[in-house]
Amino acid sequence: MDWKAIRAFVRRRFSREETVGLYFTLSFLSCMVLIVVFGVLAHEVTEAGPQNPFDVLVGGFLAGVRSPGLTRFMRTMTRFGDWRLLLPGTAAVVAGFLIRRHPVSALLFAGSVVGGMGLCTGMKISYARARPELWPALVQETTYSFPSGHTTMATVFFGGLVAVVFHLSRRRGYRVAAVIAGAVIVLGVATSRVYLGAHWATDTFAGMVVGLFWVSVYTAGTELLVRPASRVTSPKS
Repeated sequence: MDWKAIRAFVRRRFSREETVGLYFTLSFLSCMVLIVVFGVLAHEVTEAGPQNPFDVLVGGFLAGVRSPGLTRFMRTMTRFGDWRLLLPGTAAVVAGFLIRRHPVSALLFAGSVVGGMGLCTGMKISYARARPELWPALVQETTYSFPSGHTTMATVFFGGLVAVVFHLSRRRGYRVAAVIAGAVIVLGVATSRVYLGAHWATDTFAGMVVGLFWVSVYTAGTELLVRPASRVTSPKS
């Protein structure tokens, strides 16, 4: 067995310079996993009903540990998924990328956020799941519950930023730091939505899945279109 040839194939397959490289390959595999996970969550919502044991257990636990200090913290965390913060934030980030002459990064980020918002809205209308009523809600919401809009928005916004970091930098330290920071914020938003009584736990899981799916699709599509053009304009790249 020619191990050198195998290693060379793997390096080419997972190279950013290849048309079907790291982003496209991993994004495809990620999307397949996310589709399966979302299917399980959707089945749980449609078949098990709005008050399945898992949602009741998680929601009841978080409602039981409420305290004034923790509530203030959760109210702060939930703002990281609020469209009133993220839409101006998206405009600011896109403007910054354009000023720094990173049009592809601006396109990647804007498409991730705007497309993810539209996808989430369509799913809310499709599933029409009611909000939790087993414990007092600390925030008032009027839209449907599944999937969580705050969690989806946080995922596409901060996940989009992570994707841009991967697009612009090959430094492992930057990439790891971006992934950790993005994951902490998204998980914080998801937890806050259940804690505040605005969502069931499966709503927030679905929001993360929808967000990650869209970020993966948009990242793969952007890289697939950009890398061939980069090789045409810059043969050494």
